[in-house]
Amino acid sequence: MKIKLSILFICLAMSIFSQEKIDISFINTPLLDVLKQTESNFGVKFSFNTEIIQKEIFSFSKKNCELVYLLGEIERQTSFTFKKINDRYYYITNKATLSEDYYTLLNEILVTNYITSGINKKKSGAISILPKELGVLPGLTEPDVLESLKIIPGVQSPDETAAGIYIRGGTPNQNLVLWDGIKTYYLGHFFGMISAFNPYTTKEVVLSKSGTSAKYGNRVSGVIDIKTTEEIPEKITGSFGLNMTHADAFVNIPLSKQTALSFSARSSYSNFLKTFTFNKLSTRVFQTFNNNQENNIIDKNIKFSRDNEFNFSDYTAKFITNLSEKESLSFSFLHTKNKMYNDFTVPDYEDKYNDQINIKNTGMSINWEKQSNEKTTHNIKSYFSTFTLDYSADYSYFEDYLTEHSSKINILNDVGISYNVNYSLNNKTDILLGYDYTSTDSEYDLKYSYSLQGQNQYNSQQNEESSNDTHSIFGEYLYDSYNWNINAGLRFNYFSKIDKLVLEPRLYLEKKLNTNFSFKTSFEQKHQTLSQIIEFQTSSLGFDLENQIWAQVNDDDIPLQKSLQISTGILFNKDNWKIDIEPYYKKVTGMTSQTSGYNDQTDDFSNGEGKIYGIDVLINKKFNNYRTWVNYSYTKNRFKFLDLENKFFPANHDITNYFSWSHAYKLNSYEFSLGWIYRTGNPYTAVKEFYNTENGFPIIDLDSDNINALRLPNYHRLDASMTYTFNFSKNWKGKLGVSVLNIYNQKNILSRTYNAIPTINSDNDLEYQLEQVDKVSLGITPNIVFRVSF
Repeated sequence: MKIKLSILFICLAMSIFSQEKIDISFINTPLLDVLKQTESNFGVKFSFNTEIIQKEIFSFSKKNCELVYLLGEIERQTSFTFKKINDRYYYITNKATLSEDYYTLLNEILVTNYITSGINKKKSGAISILPKELGVLPGLTEPDVLESLKIIPGVQSPDETAAGIYIRGGTPNQNLVLWDGIKTYYLGHFFGMISAFNPYTTKEVVLSKSGTSAKYGNRVSGVIDIKTTEEIPEKITGSFGLNMTHADAFVNIPLSKQTALSFSARSSYSNFLKTFTFNKLSTRVFQTFNNNQENNIIDKNIKFSRDNEFNFSDYTAKFITNLSEKESLSFSFLHTKNKMYNDFTVPDYEDKYNDQINIKNTGMSINWEKQSNEKTTHNIKSYFSTFTLDYSADYSYFEDYLTEHSSKINILNDVGISYNVNYSLNNKTDILLGYDYTSTDSEYDLKYSYSLQGQNQYNSQQNEESSNDTHSIFGEYLYDSYNWNINAGLRFNYFSKIDKLVLEPRLYLEKKLNTNFSFKTSFEQKHQTLSQIIEFQTSSLGFDLENQIWAQVNDDDIPLQKSLQISTGILFNKDNWKIDIEPYYKKVTGMTSQTSGYNDQTDDFSNGEGKIYGIDVLINKKFNNYRTWVNYSYTKNRFKFLDLENKFFPANHDITNYFSWSHAYKLNSYEFSLGWIYRTGNPYTAVKEFYNTENGFPIIDLDSDNINALRLPNYHRLDASMTYTFNFSKNWKGKLGVSVLNIYNQKNILSRTYNAIPTINSDNDLEYQLEQVDKVSLGITPNIVFRVSF
């Protein structure tokens, strides 16, 4: 009886709410303002494209007006229509527009504004980031695609770079990163300090930390799926802007009512202007590289000169066509480029160092989709991706008395095609079936040589060419109701290079316990055939910025990686409070000491495993225009290798405690954000013994019995941002922003290593001394942005 009365009370309350009456009076009011006022008055939310709304003017007056009557009057006076998703959410589309992207997007969302505006939680458990709707974040003036991920619990960057995305203890090369279906192998500019993806072309970024969909394969950690805009505008739209590191422009051109073409370009301008922000980033990036070269000068009074140049750029293009009302086709193109040149000279010794590096990542994709009937949708995707790293270094001393040469080439060619069909059994249940084929060719070539008085003294070369074909069949069961969300899938993979068939089960389940609480759990198993190995041969001349190369699995010294992850948690959502608590456990096998960065402590590849367990916590609360959220992660990330202790020790990127507290406030056209980060310092290994041999060569013996037993000081910093938006005219908008990283200029230490430095002793003989080398984080770093959109 009590249950029936409760249901009756809820129904009555909903009825009263839905029939709420408000006095309405709008006279030549911009429709955008009308919608905002309506959201406030009736407690509803609208999703729409601001660009198509902003020109409309609306006039209407009525006492005791109901929401349904007001929406009907807006539809009568304009070309827009309202589509109701539930009692709270609506999406708005043009009556002449056939696309239902906004409905499709909202229909997948479970929790809106999961952290801040533009970040939502999907029913599959994945996190969706919409850059165009994203509020200003601490330390950012623009919605950087990768930096935005770091406010999500479980996503960290121990090396303080944008591209260094570590998801629940997984390393960056264990993440699957897709850009319009193209696999990308180099994610950053300026050695990872800036994301390689233009945020103004991006429609959505989907992050999966666990319970990954069965359609994703061949990586053992997280998935970052970047999708670009699919809008066919009524007129030419775009934007251009400038900050203290680069300039960019984006334009979207309608060719007809069914087709559109978009372009974007970004480029640094450090060749002719080095700003204070660029200099700060440069100091952070090149500090150990420069020190390694300068420390070879025995007499510290000797003068030297340095010419250090760096530039980067990226370009994208996309063609979209709606072949019919239910069929679409698109072509996407991406190209990123990084180039560095360094010339270091010591005139008195006739010492000359020259380093050059070129890194390119280019890709193309085709995507076809057709809804053959009300229940069946077909999709075919094909892509090609190529990655090239080309590095060379030369050193000469005293009229070529001694010369050294080092070079490194790493090339990847990756091509793939996939087909999947989605069949809707009913309005709650879908079945997804598909097939993937990928073919990856990899090559690396490492060379080192030195000559004395023109006579060749030593030559070394390591190279390998390899290829692997992967065939995958996958299926997924999706169930979505008010109380249950279930994504259960299986993926079968066959890897040709090692002739192995593997099975990957995937599961994400969420159960609504009551109106406010939900229980969730996930399970997944993954495999990976392509890894990055650490190489030290080409770093002999001091280059340590890009010492990783992609290499194929061979089931010998580079085994097949395998991960298993289990998680469970509770989600609370009520009265603008959101609390998400999720503990997890992850095990990774098939690791090697060289792929994990411990080969400086053993001369051989050493097989091992990793165990990671932790808990991610998010607490989020909104008060009118102010929002605050706390992100906390506890992680234990342990590795074990046969030749290194053969016992578990902290991983290089192990961060036991990570805490951040962020704030965002919007006041009219201004947005403010402030955030503080505090975390455990990175682990490092102490020196056990240092000595000079009889021949005068230095020996640094690290404490291999206690790897990573010590910790650097705890890391903390305070970041802030502010933006102001304004109108130049009816169709032109501007944005001005300023951000400051590390406001109180904390000198955080990111890593600690050791070098042997040549000196002259009291007997006037050459000897080496041990030097502790600390890589220090960014100091106080301001940035300014100016942007125009039309």
